Amino acid sequence: GAGAGAGAETRASGMVGLHAQIGQLQAFVWLNTQGFEKIMKKYDKFMGFRHTPDAKAPAFEARLRHEAFKSERLDACLEKFKETRKAVGDGPGNHLEMKIISGTANKALAEEISARLGVPLSPAKVRRFNDGEVNIQLCDSVRGCNVYILQPTCPPVNDNLVELLLLVSAARRASAASVTAVMPYYGYARQDRKDRSRVPISAADVARMMEAMGVDRVVCVDLHCAQIQGFFGPRTPVDNLFAAPIAVTYFNMKDLVKPVIVSPDAGGVARAKLFMEGFTRLPNPPDVSLAVILKQRAEAGVVGTMHLVGSVEGCDCIIVDDMIDTAGTLTAAANELRNFGAKRVFAFATHGLFSGPAADRIENCVLEECVVANTVPLKAEVCAVTNHWVGIS
Repeated sequence: GAGAGAGAETRASGMVGLHAQIGQLQAFVWLNTQGFEKIMKKYDKFMGFRHTPDAKAPAFEARLRHEAFKSERLDACLEKFKETRKAVGDGPGNHLEMKIISGTANKALAEEISARLGVPLSPAKVRRFNDGEVNIQLCDSVRGCNVYILQPTCPPVNDNLVELLLLVSAARRASAASVTAVMPYYGYARQDRKDRSRVPISAADVARMMEAMGVDRVVCVDLHCAQIQGFFGPRTPVDNLFAAPIAVTYFNMKDLVKPVIVSPDAGGVARAKLFMEGFTRLPNPPDVSLAVILKQRAEAGVVGTMHLVGSVEGCDCIIVDDMIDTAGTLTAAANELRNFGAKRVFAFATHGLFSGPAADRIENCVLEECVVANTVPLKAEVCAVTNHWVGIS
């Protein structure tokens, strides 16, 4: 009896070691893949091949997805881990503490987070029936584990939202110790108040649905309005993270001339001010000022008149917003800043939705670069239309 117990304990500790080794190998594969992609893109730029028929980056990226950096050691560890897990069984104390599960909305971001943490993604089958219904199955036991489900509710919003709710439900019904929903983009965030009669407060309704499914904590990035955190009850804390620090570091390498941080509307002044304060924390902070564009909409999605508060003449401007949807406000603001004498105009938004005519508008406006975070996967058609965008993570 004692020998059998010691053997089971040894197998359990071996499973933990294999789990850590798999995470390290996945991190190695991901980091080397990313590094090789950057090297090839810089080579294309240096040789003048970018956006020409001789560009080598697409071919090399295709090879990376199918051939390069495949690790036989990683595959062997995965197989051994599966065998050890079966031998250990489902007894108490034989489960790993942390599980990361990804939905289908932004698999690339989940893989990056997994690689940086050194924790392998837990497999989950997410399929759709012919009538559009979502069918979900978690392939790993999550009993007694802290489960983190990564799923932004970006377009298609309703499909991704239902998928997130069902993933939370599956983890909760599988006896997970806690379930944290990591939502880099919170869908329905713009419907956060009752601005006219007979309309729902959709952001609050989404929060109620998530609480009803049993989520314990929510992690978001740059919520459209901070008060959305209050739509969840006191037993469901919400962490609102910010992408501004990585954007400030990026723009600090641009040799900006008299930089001015511009808010495209009155509601984004606090966000622009925080972005400006980020420059003051740099080792040799530049002298940064703030400007605001006051806009009046003719109707939803259509900007009427715009007025500038502040001076931008001879300055490099950075327009800061939380998201880019159709890019109507952004491009109109950029053109207006150029009319007021701005030298160069950049834009930064955490969530790059790029709906409808956004790509064409960005390509045809005065923007030098449009920088977005990787909270939402970038559409292939956007990359085909414009090369003015830059992704950071």
